[in-house]
Amino acid sequence: MLGFVFLGLIIACVVTFAILAFMFLSVAFEEPRSPVTRKSLNPSGVSLDNQPRRQTEQQPQAATPVLASSGHAISGSQSEPSQPREPAFAGADVSFNWKMLFSRDTRHLRILVLLISVGCATGLFARSQMVPVDFGELGPYRAAALDEIAALPSRLYSDAACLKCHESVAEERADSPHQAVNCSHCHGLGHQHIIDAELAAKTPDHPIPPVAEWDGDFRTKIDLFITENRSTCLSCHESVVGMPESFRSINVAEHLEEQGADEVKSANVCFECHTGHSPGL
Repeated sequence: MLGFVFLGLIIACVVTFAILAFMFLSVAFEEPRSPVTRKSLNPSGVSLDNQPRRQTEQQPQAATPVLASSGHAISGSQSEPSQPREPAFAGADVSFNWKMLFSRDTRHLRILVLLISVGCATGLFARSQMVPVDFGELGPYRAAALDEIAALPSRLYSDAACLKCHESVAEERADSPHQAVNCSHCHGLGHQHIIDAELAAKTPDHPIPPVAEWDGDFRTKIDLFITENRSTCLSCHESVVGMPESFRSINVAEHLEEQGADEVKSANVCFECHTGHSPGL
């Protein structure tokens, strides 16, 4: 995908420079133009700036020369042969003119070429500085990132790390269906808790913070918490469409009515009859 993007950028740059080159050449091979001066606009040399308009209108009009078929100008009673006027630069040789490339007529093109060149150079330099050397060797990412991620310490602990200290929990779960449920599912990751416990094993004076209460959010930031909440139980055991019939699922309202629960809407209503480690099914 990145290859197609860079190929498109290269094609766009080539087309842009081709258009600019054509514009430069069209100016370089352009026929020279006669400079526009004040004298060329007023060949008679008569100053009309301060002449009153009425006086100008009252002046007698000069006889307009009329060209006869013989090629002579006739004015009144006299006739003078007229000289045919040659066009400016009639004999000029239209060829490549380097001076036109650096004249005022091409200044806007030079500025545009400079801006495009600076932009392309800046983009290439920024890419060389920002894109890692090993980017793209194994895919659209840094190849060295795999080794860096593998070297990071794991934040997921198995139940064996918890049962080293909580031996009574291991006995309760020995013959329980909840033996397949990880400790982190109901109590959080416990990452900092395990670090504190390992330090306390080496240094008895190291404190272990008390376990917090669950805030009811499954995406909680609490490291370790106690869960005695119906939401945790119903996340697996509430009957929903598509659940296998062999799985122990319940209709909450019917189940609580059959069991005669005291506080139907209580958060810990499930723990009136069951425990988390050994539900007693």
